Amino acid sequence: MAKISGATIFTASTFAIGFLIPALGFLFPETFFSNQQQITNFIKSFGWWTPIIFIGLSIIPIVFTPLNHTIFGIVGGFVFGPWVGFLLNWISKTVGTLISFSIGRSIGQRAVKKFAKSEHLEQYNKIFTQHPFIIFVGFTVNDTLSYLAGISSMKLRAFVPLILLAHIIPTLTLSYIGSGISLTDPLFIGLVFVILLIALIYFYLKRKKEFAAKEQNQL
Repeated sequence: MAKISGATIFTASTFAIGFLIPALGFLFPETFFSNQQQITNFIKSFGWWTPIIFIGLSIIPIVFTPLNHTIFGIVGGFVFGPWVGFLLNWISKTVGTLISFSIGRSIGQRAVKKFAKSEHLEQYNKIFTQHPFIIFVGFTVNDTLSYLAGISSMKLRAFVPLILLAHIIPTLTLSYIGSGISLTDPLFIGLVFVILLIALIYFYLKRKKEFAAKEQNQL
């Protein structure tokens, strides 16, 4: 029987914890506002400040990942309509994940380095630095990855494009659901296709640039 390396155990355990934490938010959504109508009434009570208050409240379950952000995404579409709701949700998701990344980088990375061996971290870092498309897919469903990315050696300039693209489809989907528009709407399907196409082109050009740089260094 093959022996599992310490690096593999460290990497698998870290990601398991990262996916377990947001799962608690879906299993116990009552941890923060019990239903959509309660959040809607609360947000509307702020008048002209409603969009800013909504963004601020939506950031909370992104940073504190056991809380469920999904209900905020749906409420955004219900209160503001599909397009404004999408924009506000996208802003809150982007800001929230940047905060989580910063926390992971400033606190988590130093803590992990004290307890994890360098060879364990090396394998962990490769997932974020060498497989950005996998991380892109992960960001569409799991905000905890922003903490894990902060702990890794991933650069901020590589992290930002990932989250800007990854958050578009899920926030647009929730806004459509909240506004009562079917996800079979041709415009929605077309936008999803365009975003995926842009993402594929981005990763292709990024990979092409990395190969060119590697070949240049070998000369």
